[in-house]
Amino acid sequence: MSRLNRAATAYPGAALNRRQLLRLASLGLALPAAGTLLAACGDDGGSTATDGTVKFEGWDFEPKLVQQNIDRFTGLNSDIKVAYTPITSAQYVQKIVAEFTAGNGPDALYVYDDVLTGWVEAGYLQPIDGLPGVDDVYNAIYASNAATMSYKGKRYGLPYYTDSQGLVYNAEILSKAGITAPPKSLDEWEQQAVKIKNAGLMQYPIGFYAQRQDTWWAWLWALVFGSGGALFDDQLNPVMNTAGSKVKDVLAWLQHATFTSKVIDPASLQIVSAAIDPAMMEGRYAYTIGARYSLSMYNDAAKSKSAGKMKMGMVPSLDGTTLGTVSHTRMYCLAKDTKVKDSAHKLISYLGGFDNEKKPYTAKFWFMQEGLGFTFKALAQDAEVQAKLGKFIDPAVYAKLADVAKARNVIAAPWYHEYETEQQKVVQEVLSNQTTPDAAAVALEKAANTLKSKYQ
Repeated sequence: MSRLNRAATAYPGAALNRRQLLRLASLGLALPAAGTLLAACGDDGGSTATDGTVKFEGWDFEPKLVQQNIDRFTGLNSDIKVAYTPITSAQYVQKIVAEFTAGNGPDALYVYDDVLTGWVEAGYLQPIDGLPGVDDVYNAIYASNAATMSYKGKRYGLPYYTDSQGLVYNAEILSKAGITAPPKSLDEWEQQAVKIKNAGLMQYPIGFYAQRQDTWWAWLWALVFGSGGALFDDQLNPVMNTAGSKVKDVLAWLQHATFTSKVIDPASLQIVSAAIDPAMMEGRYAYTIGARYSLSMYNDAAKSKSAGKMKMGMVPSLDGTTLGTVSHTRMYCLAKDTKVKDSAHKLISYLGGFDNEKKPYTAKFWFMQEGLGFTFKALAQDAEVQAKLGKFIDPAVYAKLADVAKARNVIAAPWYHEYETEQQKVVQEVLSNQTTPDAAAVALEKAANTLKSKYQ
């Protein structure tokens, strides 16, 4: 029996509709008691702004720079006031959903591609088709990013940034162990890590973030795609447990490298994504999987002890050939029920589109400041962008990672967020030796099929 049907049975007269179910699922909540059920689902509500101020919220990546850019926007648009609130990344999804559910959500906000479809289906976001400048932006960006920000033929986002994952490594540590090039295969990666370990340079050369969080584990998807594997087919049917699945082999490698060669840090189970950055910058790991833009920070002498030593390579694969990696898109969206739509749209148009001079100012701002990947095709030819790129990463590797990257097709499903939560739990069991790779693939297939049935 689905959660929807169980709720209707347990609480007569309080049946959940599909939108309310999506809201609870987005929060990751168990069903509340009968007395609070309807209150938790709430009426459709939007921002509580009454003085025309745009309530703008995002996760807490470089909030001082965000505020600096918002100040520039309000300087150019003196009739608009913006109240910006950064939210801790690990709690961002739950916090935003709780606000929308309570009827006091933001007017404009950051949105992960992970949650876009679920939030549209839950009634939190509105399409932006037909609004001024939207066509110009979509004509200027890469088609893959445009597709990621669209759902059921409608456009919902303007681009914040995009990026793809690669193998991050400390070239100095590798050199001390006599290693002259990054690994091409997973076995070679493990062997290199053993060599570093045996040289006494560090106990655990490989670190991942494997504490459960409310967004995706990019490194895991990168390893699967890097070996040409897939978790779902084009019809969003789970394929991780089918014959010849690369997913089982990747999970087997993870388990072997954790418990046999012991080169993956078992403390990864307690590491959140934000903690990997200081670990790499302090030289505590020789390798991780990370976004291309991370090297901008890792090679910044003002921030990193490892500046000048950090490199990026292609994601190692099972057979040693370069087969792919994963990409993602982050975006700015409008709340469905905002009462300051015109002002909120002007804000996200500035942030995710063109400024008053018809330039993608913010996209270039973020690349120049933090190396965030851009969606605007013209920026690839910008002289300042090219000069900046060469300072923190090999431009050829940067371009090749983009060429072989692909998005997760399953993010088009409104149940994806719930699936990701289950996937993280199952992979944690692999990393803690509580289950086998084969059993994990079975569990993931079952979870995906159950969710598909629930939302049909």
